[in-house]
Amino acid sequence: MYAINSDIAQKCIEADGRYLNHGEMQTLEKYVDTYQTRLATYQALRKGSNQFVIGALKKLSRQHPDLIRNHGKRCHYDMTTTLRYLALSILRDDALFFQDSVVIWLDSVLVAHQRHHQCAEAYRYLFEEISEYLPPQAIRIISPYTEEIIQLFDSHMD
Repeated sequence: MYAINSDIAQKCIEADGRYLNHGEMQTLEKYVDTYQTRLATYQALRKGSNQFVIGALKKLSRQHPDLIRNHGKRCHYDMTTTLRYLALSILRDDALFFQDSVVIWLDSVLVAHQRHHQCAEAYRYLFEEISEYLPPQAIRIISPYTEEIIQLFDSHMD
């Protein structure tokens, strides 16, 4: 795993043998300028991860007690893993990394377990929990990633 994000890495590859142009520099400047906000969001997700997941699973257990009784540990693992990679993707400011590390994996989990509706509910509850505790600035950063996950679930329910 590279420490720098995919977009910047690609721009550096494209600039081989020359200096970065203005547009390429703007990408790097944006990455640096937003670092503190992304770091704070990452730290908040790391700190609250277990609380967010447990809160979501409690809400889900009210609707689907048998699911939690039989698959709660797996749900906890999957949601915690998703949240960890979401946080890392935010820190890296790297949507491609998120696609490669989470979305493809989560898609295979959905296909394997065939619980699209319940998974969608669980992640909606997770994002509700996160929204209750994190500041609006963090939610703005998280939203594109959470929307991508919800779209993934919705695509399996058609």
